[in-house]
Amino acid sequence: MYARMVIGEANSESQVEEFARIYTSEVLPELTREPGFASARLMVEEDGRMAVSLTLWKTRDECIKYHCSRSYRQFVAKTQHLLVGDFVVKLFKDCGGVSGNAG
Repeated sequence: MYARMVIGEANSESQVEEFARIYTSEVLPELTREPGFASARLMVEEDGRMAVSLTLWKTRDECIKYHCSRSYRQFVAKTQHLLVGDFVVKLFKDCGGVSGNAG
């Protein structure tokens, strides 16, 4: 399993909200159709301007293919104006973990 973390800083809190709206309404449905996609989370800084997207992929190749895909380029084009600078993108190999009950 591979994790892809994308971090961005928006120009304002309202633009973080717009970024989250685009991500949840447009990006998440597209991700579910991508080969190798396993899961996605969007986290935004409380009372701040940072957003982090974390996606999990079955293989490194599938993760890289998404990063080079038209879908991802369209997402960047739709949201780049909301950000200060560019996205920071990092790829991580899963070395183990555990899930618990959210309560």
